[in-house]
Amino acid sequence: MNHDDTIGIVQISDTHFRAGPGARSFVPHEPDEGLAAVLADAAGAIADAALVVATGDLADLGEPGAYERLGAALDALPTPVYCLGGNHDRHDPMQACLPRPNVHVEPAVRVGTWLMLLLDTNAHGREATDAGDGTYRDLDDRVHRAAQPGLTPVEEQRARAVLSATGAEHVFLWLHQPPLPQTAPDTDTYRELVQLVRDFPKIRAIGGGHLHGDLSGEFEGRPVYVCPSSFMSIDLPNRRFEGPGYRTYRLHPDGRVETEVHTVPGALTDTMRGTALPPFLSDMMTGRITGQELNALGDEEFEARYGERRPLARG
Repeated sequence: MNHDDTIGIVQISDTHFRAGPGARSFVPHEPDEGLAAVLADAAGAIADAALVVATGDLADLGEPGAYERLGAALDALPTPVYCLGGNHDRHDPMQACLPRPNVHVEPAVRVGTWLMLLLDTNAHGREATDAGDGTYRDLDDRVHRAAQPGLTPVEEQRARAVLSATGAEHVFLWLHQPPLPQTAPDTDTYRELVQLVRDFPKIRAIGGGHLHGDLSGEFEGRPVYVCPSSFMSIDLPNRRFEGPGYRTYRLHPDGRVETEVHTVPGALTDTMRGTALPPFLSDMMTGRITGQELNALGDEEFEARYGERRPLARG
């Protein structure tokens, strides 16, 4: 295939880095190992791409040290990396500690006939400060509150200004929480995003993360593509773990999008596929229960519903 007139993009997501080792959670490898496997497998695609886009949950706990470590890993790539935050991220540490010469936390970038617009859809996990100047702070329970997409008034205005001013023929919208009916059915909680997409027909497609698996669908007539996690991917239809993954895209001058999901072959994937997926995690990732509802279950209620004891919270 002749790629001279197309734009290559590599998407990674949900790296869940920590400030130090020991963050294996439900899986037997470190976030660092998963990302290293993805970057090695995607090396050819990354070298051929115009951009790498990292769609949130870059850090697991929002620690400054996690962004320092992730920034160093991504800065070594031969292609510019553009990052946005997820519900696990913390806005201020990410802005302060992640950027590098080759790693960017910026709202938009023009590539040929396309504009890449990166949105912060974590409004439900943030609140306006008392300063009255349009600044926001993260809520302590941002992880659970921002499980569904949302735009603050400031973020919506910024996006509209960028979209109104761009001379690009096509726009690719990048965000963390994908607006898919099967996982985010209550569109009233993100009506600003609904209206934004309706108002700007230049938006051709939407790419997200958050769900840790290979999903796709449609939102307001636009295709929505979800990227697997480099750390803890899930085969959502079959409710089992999957190996570290990523997505590649080809964006055409006429607005068409081609995309493919890749799972890294090898020992990490073989081990992941042999690891049982806890039923509660499957429910939470597919929107059957929210994090807040899960936390509200008493230990006996949890065991009655899932047939197992509540796991220890991650530290």
